[in-house]
Amino acid sequence: MNRKDFIQRASALGLGVFFLPSFITGCSEEDDIPTFNVNFDGDVLIIGAGAAGITAGYALQQYGINFQILEASGVVGGRMKAIDNFADFPIDLGAEWIHTNPNVLAKLINDESINTDIGIINYKPESLQVWKNDELKKRNFYTNFYGEYKFKNTTWFSYFNDFFVPQIQSNIQLDTVIRSVDYSGERVLVTDQNGNEYTADRLIITVPVTVMQDGDITFNPPLPTNKTQAFSRINMPDGIKVFIEFSEKFYPDMMFDGPLFEALSDTEGEKIYYDAAFRKDSNRNILGLFSVGEPSSQYARITDDNELIQFILNELDERFDGTPSRTYIQHVTQNWSQEPFIRGSYTHNGEVEDYETMAASVNNKLFFAGETYHTENTATVHGAAQTAYAAVEELLLNRA
Repeated sequence: MNRKDFIQRASALGLGVFFLPSFITGCSEEDDIPTFNVNFDGDVLIIGAGAAGITAGYALQQYGINFQILEASGVVGGRMKAIDNFADFPIDLGAEWIHTNPNVLAKLINDESINTDIGIINYKPESLQVWKNDELKKRNFYTNFYGEYKFKNTTWFSYFNDFFVPQIQSNIQLDTVIRSVDYSGERVLVTDQNGNEYTADRLIITVPVTVMQDGDITFNPPLPTNKTQAFSRINMPDGIKVFIEFSEKFYPDMMFDGPLFEALSDTEGEKIYYDAAFRKDSNRNILGLFSVGEPSSQYARITDDNELIQFILNELDERFDGTPSRTYIQHVTQNWSQEPFIRGSYTHNGEVEDYETMAASVNNKLFFAGETYHTENTATVHGAAQTAYAAVEELLLNRA
């Protein structure tokens, strides 16, 4: 389901805040996690500790399989990132929206003994404006076509950090940049930036598609040509998020440039200003800017933070007669294009055949998981986690 389809379906529900247990009944079973008899008794390495890598480790732990996660950066989470000291609610600097039925949160945990009382907001804006022909225009009727789910008092990062990471913390090794993978022998040999070697029977690769495209990791033997060609056709463009606090709320719940469905273009990218404190039980005025793809490049190429916020304030001043600069308090920015082990936003504009080719395992030794590899839920956190369960299932159903 793409973003446009989802927001139209979600807006029709007209829900406010609810909790998962009251929402589980009556939901589809399309995202159910299968159970099966394990046909594997080896060990597994996982490269990357984002949503897919964490989920893969969590799933292997549930089946009692020995594993280790090797993460290039100094933190877990990948493109999930949150801060708690900016406002009176946590801020998602990375993944923020839940682009599906929130019931998926309980399903991904895959453990009925765990209490999943997670407050969810239906982000259905009450006021909406568009910036067109150098003029702000009210388009509140557009709210009938927009509605998404968000966390109320937590974040995507906290969801994984609270429910998944504690189960596998001792199996995660940070600051480990993988440079080569040799799967020519009976076991897979992985080498990091310092020459340290790690071996296992199977390897799950969950790095962003940009890392695969840029050749950060060399493979022996080389990956199949059809797979490398599929990687080369995938686009993971710029992505940036900015949150600005003001002393007053002068902005609508949501603001787009141009018509709504052009602003949410699947091909050109997105640029949305939105009230980040909407339904958060907050008395702070926090405006968020979320932009990916072509619209985000003008922001992503500005590397100086002071220059970037001034650029954004100038843009907002033009729309709100100087009020933004007058009422500005503080800001925080996250330029995902400048993150060394990520270098972009998320997958755009791929063909189903390419997703399937990229996701295919190699020689029953290399397995792939992440948002890039889901044919229907590409570019989503839950899609990344679902591919991890799929990779683990395939791996465990084969003999070591």
